[in-house]
Amino acid sequence: MKFRVSCVQMEPKLGDKSYNLNKMEEYIHSVMDEYPDTRLIVFPELCTTGYEGEPEQFQELAETVPDGESMVRLVALARKYHTHIVYGFAERDAVLKDVLYNAAIMIDEDGKALGTYHKVHPFADEKRWCRAGASLPIFDTVLGKIGIQICWDTAFPEISRCYAVNGADLLVISTNWEDPYEIAGWTKDSPINTHAEDWDLITSARAFDNTLHLVAANRVGDDGKTLSFFGRSKILDPRGKTIASLDERKEGFITAEIDTAITQQKRAEYYCFFKDRQPEVYADIIRKY
Repeated sequence: MKFRVSCVQMEPKLGDKSYNLNKMEEYIHSVMDEYPDTRLIVFPELCTTGYEGEPEQFQELAETVPDGESMVRLVALARKYHTHIVYGFAERDAVLKDVLYNAAIMIDEDGKALGTYHKVHPFADEKRWCRAGASLPIFDTVLGKIGIQICWDTAFPEISRCYAVNGADLLVISTNWEDPYEIAGWTKDSPINTHAEDWDLITSARAFDNTLHLVAANRVGDDGKTLSFFGRSKILDPRGKTIASLDERKEGFITAEIDTAITQQKRAEYYCFFKDRQPEVYADIIRKY
């Protein structure tokens, strides 16, 4: 199936949900005004809150699906423009009110919240405020079956492979992949900025490993604390090759038309990873380290 996807690369303001939602809405308007055939818009991880917040701050800003402030505003735009929207936010458990997740929501083109993905691999200080996710939902949409992951999850090939063997047609990543921590001689423009190289390698590998298109939105800027973020949002083909990218440290968006039918074409030819799999040999993958 052919359709247009877009990634928004933005700089959220820590703790200012109103500012962040206004910016997200502006980007949706801009994307749809310039490319009205867009069927999916992807935003970065925690773009409603910022990243380096304190646990108390996330408790204050967290939302419950489907009635949170961001959902009320963004489902209306999804319905207006007849497009899907994925974005990252802090989610409060509907039953255990003190439990939070680092989440990404899938809103369909009719303005319905289909559900959320909870980050399975919280990273570093995230563990202070959010609980790890425990499932890998695939969202069944008119565009096909979509698997979502968040940031550090991308470093674990098992996540993407589980989506692939369960029939996903597209991998979507909402991320805040950061620069290296400050060390002697480090600057934002230094050649030792290997995290960007890691990011490029990992995203290409996940697409190639599974012969799937991959759409990834990263943020830029910083929260005025420890970390900074380099962007490099991208849309990759099923061989891990770049279709579109925004490699500069600036806000903006990228867009491209993809054709998910290429996956089955490739898998029927040379890229026969799934036909040749021998899962009975792979038991050690789920063995505790």
